[in-house]
Amino acid sequence: MTTKKAAGTGDAEGAGREPSFETMMDRLDELVKKLEEGNLSLEESIRSFEEGMTLVKKCAAVLEEAEQRIQKLTRDAEGKPALAPLEANPPGTHGAEDELPF
Repeated sequence: MTTKKAAGTGDAEGAGREPSFETMMDRLDELVKKLEEGNLSLEESIRSFEEGMTLVKKCAAVLEEAEQRIQKLTRDAEGKPALAPLEANPPGTHGAEDELPF
């Protein structure tokens, strides 16, 4: 009978493979909850914090890579990356045309 190891231990996703973004975020959420409870020893808190910081860096790298992939897919007629704001309204307009008049 095998036991399932906790996410973030390295073996949960298979040897040599990085855990998925979602798995890392779930583990980060678990760590934050444990730290917020305040029931850990100082050493356990430090280890949890270190693991959490490692996960934050890995998640940031995954998001950066995803952003680069999206930019490669979004090109203008000349083949240059076309960056479009995610917001429907540019900063400073505060969605004036979408606001109700009352």
